[in-house]
Amino acid sequence: MEELTRETMVNMTWQEVQEKAECGACVLLPLGVIEEHGPHLCLGTDIYTAITYCRFVKERLAQQGVEAIIAPPFYWGICQATGSFIGSFRIRRETARELLIDILHSLHAFGFTRIFGINAHGDIEQQLAIMEAFKAVSSTDDVIAAYLFPKNILHHYGLTGQEAYLCPIEPQRISVSASTVPDIHAGDIETATIHTFYPGLARIEIAEQLPPRGVADDQIMDWLLGGKTKDLSPEGYLGNPREYKSARVLENMHDYAERFTQGILQKLKAN
Repeated sequence: MEELTRETMVNMTWQEVQEKAECGACVLLPLGVIEEHGPHLCLGTDIYTAITYCRFVKERLAQQGVEAIIAPPFYWGICQATGSFIGSFRIRRETARELLIDILHSLHAFGFTRIFGINAHGDIEQQLAIMEAFKAVSSTDDVIAAYLFPKNILHHYGLTGQEAYLCPIEPQRISVSASTVPDIHAGDIETATIHTFYPGLARIEIAEQLPPRGVADDQIMDWLLGGKTKDLSPEGYLGNPREYKSARVLENMHDYAERFTQGILQKLKAN
């Protein structure tokens, strides 16, 4: 638990949180789920990843003179793709949305007026629930509540990037994997991320024995929408976990942090 809440307001007193609000600090809200990540990664992989993103972004913002505070991680998200597996909690979309709205309203009530959501889980229903929550709160006149979202997939959701509740992010343009099998879920990059930043939470001795597992392009939606997940991957991973040593994990993290930071700075400048 200490690793999960380190550098977040969970470990602060209420007076310390108040001080951050009064000085105009931004809030970084880590978003994820509790779900299976193959036989080699912990259920909290997405949460740990989102927390790590936030720590790197907080540091970069400070370098630009922008103070930030990390909110408690939101982990009761939606496991659409992996919902048939033990360990993937099945939270309804409306439950996740309403809980997020309450969390955002709470942060606003504390005095924070600039809140940014950083998500490390890609399920479609998860994305929609988050956007609905941020949209509901961003309508408040004195608050910027924006969800960081990749520009290259905006069109899939019928979005333009001009929405007040979105903070458009540039897509990744560097190659961070040496594997020919994409890391769709619990592959080389995710395995390397957890092993690097949270040693012991990746069962490396298992990862090194796992064969690469991919899917055809016309099967991707079968994975994303769930229902056929165990047919595609009985062990619950898609990628090449044993190639974790070749993944450029630090470059990947720095690249994400830089793109997230630039998106936030542009949003602040525009408002």
